[in-house]
Amino acid sequence: MPASDPPASLEFAGKIAVVTGGGSGIGRAIALAFAKGGANIVVAGRNFEAAQRAAGEIARETGAQARAFQADVGAADQCEKLIAASVAHFGAVDILVNNAAYFALVPLLDASAEDAASFLRTNLCGPLFCGQAMARWAVANGRPGAIVNVSSISGARPAFGCGLYSATKAALNSLTKSMALEWSPKGVRVNGVAPGHVDTEGVLADFEAGRLDREAMVARIPARRIAEAAEIADAVLFLASERARHIAGATLTVDGGESL
Repeated sequence: MPASDPPASLEFAGKIAVVTGGGSGIGRAIALAFAKGGANIVVAGRNFEAAQRAAGEIARETGAQARAFQADVGAADQCEKLIAASVAHFGAVDILVNNAAYFALVPLLDASAEDAASFLRTNLCGPLFCGQAMARWAVANGRPGAIVNVSSISGARPAFGCGLYSATKAALNSLTKSMALEWSPKGVRVNGVAPGHVDTEGVLADFEAGRLDREAMVARIPARRIAEAAEIADAVLFLASERARHIAGATLTVDGGESL
């Protein structure tokens, strides 16, 4: 008889992980990976139907408890309510993944004040507000925690039409360091991941529609492929785990060499 697959590691058994923007793409992959690792999951997003669908699928696939909550991370009061609701349902929050993001191609000469506010609201204020809510609860209750901010290689590499997105991701990388500096002594570790292009629904649709040239993109990546969403999830789980207990303020690039 062929050998059976070894059991998945349950290093997050008993932990509660909140993933913003968890209804699809990288966020859904992260939520699924935590559930496979034994955690119970909160899938948060502005699109409640997508979050609810993802939570249901993850629960059925893994047997984990998974709950969906609607939240606009750019609103501080909604971030407070998200963490409070997660604690009310599961009893605690151990891990927060700030994955929700706003992206659009906006040439800087065409960018309006409203455009700038949209990028800042989600990509910078969102991680700050959710991080504050989680860290305040953890400190008040004497419970250690881990936060992982999902950034992008765009934070260190400009691209045409991506000026506002790149600027807010660069700001997020700086915020990650400041969070780590201030909150690590209080028991809350903060790190980040910076993916390159990932095989999400949006990127694959851009390939199909010809908005992105897959062949040209892959030729520029030393690994000769874009990342799988599960590979970004692997990096997030590492940084949230005890294996990364002495890592703070780092933003780990996961791009197959795309940014080199």
